[in-house]
Amino acid sequence: MEKILIVDDEKDWVRMLSTRLQHEGYQVGVAFDAIQAVTQTIDLKPDLLLLDIIMPAGSGIGVLENLRENVKAFNIPVIVLTGISDKQTKEAAEKLGISGYFVKPVDMDKLIEKLKEVLIKK
Repeated sequence: MEKILIVDDEKDWVRMLSTRLQHEGYQVGVAFDAIQAVTQTIDLKPDLLLLDIIMPAGSGIGVLENLRENVKAFNIPVIVLTGISDKQTKEAAEKLGISGYFVKPVDMDKLIEKLKEVLIKK
């Protein structure tokens, strides 16, 4: 069973997304801030990371930078799920090798389709 780590501080969104992903057959882990995101990614070694940009204890961009420099996590695919739609943020994330960028509210069917596409390539 493939593991997905959701990193987001919006607890209701995380609960809904977790339920949907579990229904789709994935094992789900959760982190609510940037520090938890890095430590849990290294500890859990998920198959994919769903990452918010704005959260407590650092940004999603900072998390990406940390993970890309860590030998245990540099190759884990990351899909960004955020409320930020500006071009600069998207380009900064893309430079760090993300697999997708979705602006909330997210079309869940398109997200699930992208997850499957990314996981098949892994």
